[in-house]
Amino acid sequence: MNPQRQPAARAVRRGYAVAGAVLAFMWLGETGEPAWAHAVRAAFLLLLLPPLLLRTNRTLAAAFHESAHPRRALARLIAARILIVAAALAAGAALGHLMNPHAADDTRAFVVRVLCLLLTIPLQIRFAYRARAKGAHPSARPTLSAPRVMGAKLGLIAAALLLQMLIDPYVAEAQVITAAVVAVAVTAVGPRLHAKLLISPAPHATGRRSPARATT
Repeated sequence: MNPQRQPAARAVRRGYAVAGAVLAFMWLGETGEPAWAHAVRAAFLLLLLPPLLLRTNRTLAAAFHESAHPRRALARLIAARILIVAAALAAGAALGHLMNPHAADDTRAFVVRVLCLLLTIPLQIRFAYRARAKGAHPSARPTLSAPRVMGAKLGLIAAALLLQMLIDPYVAEAQVITAAVVAVAVTAVGPRLHAKLLISPAPHATGRRSPARATT
């Protein structure tokens, strides 16, 4: 492998490991939920999040790279990410209560998810400044395609639903086992499929650079 591409490959693997953990966490939900309820709630979140998050991230990440005073731009980017994900989690929790009105209040679980989301802020700041220092404008890099990402994740949810339905009569913790399989599958298979989920940048954008490297 080209030595220059090794850090990027490691970043992709780390990203899919985190994504696998997040998807597994989403699948767990409430322990009393049936498998179909997990699938409906997870599918709802995956249909809602990628279009909003990817579009907003591209726009505000470009503003961050183009700004001569990037702190405010980065604050807007991170705040938008957190608000979108938190709103989606709240909508998913509301959907869960609609599907199962007699379920116990899941406010504590929602608060834990939001706190975990807030804990990612230092990492977001670090990665954002590292990407800006490299100089490549976000529009000059391949980006994830929302339809392809949603299709891949919906296929994963369908497979997870089928797995839990098959093993549920035979094991006591089918939900936990299914969540663990989801995490392992995304971590192992995601990097191999990553290139197929990307859209190439427009030709006019490939030469753009951020101010961080424009003066070097």
